[in-house]
Amino acid sequence: MSTPGHIPKGRGFGESLVYFEGAEDHNTQRSCQDPECMVPIPANASSPYDLWVDDHPATSLAGVEHSGFLFGRTAVGYVQSLDLSKGPMFMYLAPASSHTPLEPPQRYLELYPAEWYLDRRQYAGLCSLWDDILGNVTSALRAREMWATTLLVFSSDNGGPVYWSVEPVEYPHGAGANNWPLLGGKTSAWEGGVRVAAFVAGGWLPQAARGTKLEGYAHIADWYGTFARLGGADPTDEAAAAAGLPPVDSLDLWPMVSGANTTSPRAELALVVDFAEFAKRPDLNTSVLISGQWKLLEAVQTQTYHQGPAFPNASSPPYGVLTDKSLLRLCKPACLYDIFADPTEQHDVALQHLEVVATLRARLNELRPTKFQPESDKQQVRCQAQVEKNGDFYGPWLPVP
Repeated sequence: MSTPGHIPKGRGFGESLVYFEGAEDHNTQRSCQDPECMVPIPANASSPYDLWVDDHPATSLAGVEHSGFLFGRTAVGYVQSLDLSKGPMFMYLAPASSHTPLEPPQRYLELYPAEWYLDRRQYAGLCSLWDDILGNVTSALRAREMWATTLLVFSSDNGGPVYWSVEPVEYPHGAGANNWPLLGGKTSAWEGGVRVAAFVAGGWLPQAARGTKLEGYAHIADWYGTFARLGGADPTDEAAAAAGLPPVDSLDLWPMVSGANTTSPRAELALVVDFAEFAKRPDLNTSVLISGQWKLLEAVQTQTYHQGPAFPNASSPPYGVLTDKSLLRLCKPACLYDIFADPTEQHDVALQHLEVVATLRARLNELRPTKFQPESDKQQVRCQAQVEKNGDFYGPWLPVP
């Protein structure tokens, strides 16, 4: 959000209602104060509001209602008011309604048994709110007779969070998700952290593809290339290329999704690629590469534990503390899993397939020079000054270059 060119309005969206950080308090729309955004933020907190409409702070909307209702109502209103004569639309809807803080509206909390462990009940309630948001948007599309020409893509950006608060005395709660039977969760590169729920629907999807299950690899970044091709646009970023940045890493999934073929264009997933200087340090290297059936993990991996079918429960807290060293696994020099045969990552077969380990580690070394990492933000003072000018709202703090 550093410049007006980085926010949705500057990137081509005609209308937008957004928050800039990774999460916010659902009720107050104030920015998080703890590192996991797990602790609810009261209305009188000192943290800034994080809510923006088009090119200005959302002063009339912040703190008025639960963000799930706000974003859902805004999306439905946009569909209802759309001028269909102007051609197709693209909508990106990301209300974070299953993200901490766990603040489901009361009626959604009451959908689940009171005897459930509280964190799990709250998380489930937020997921049901997500269901309603999506259902209301699809109903609005149907009412406008747009569903027959709609392609709807739903995807999580990571596995469910299964960690406990890093402030257990002040806030003795966890994030409430469950990735059973997979290993790990959000913040880890185990399958529980990266193998996510996703589906495609809508009348634009060919009839033969509906109700089928796809087995090929897909990265969330691939939807950019897919949407660009469907819209007749070239996904190449010429400005980035001119600046010497790596090319866009996004592949067109439409032939697989539409059923034109049964294979994915992506056979490799570089989940984590650390810099070469990190790769030499077992305490810093966290690189992970998937290629075909094989998944290679180097050095330090976090959140290394399986949940159970009913998780969390009264016997499990504190579950998955991020700073718990007992949940680290040191893959020295590497761990290897056949995730086709062993998706729950129970059996490290690195010693049985040393040639595969060598090949994948060599591939990681090829990828390391292509890693891009911007310099750390050194503009905190200017950002805070802009917050004050905005009336206690986050927003762009640098002029357009």
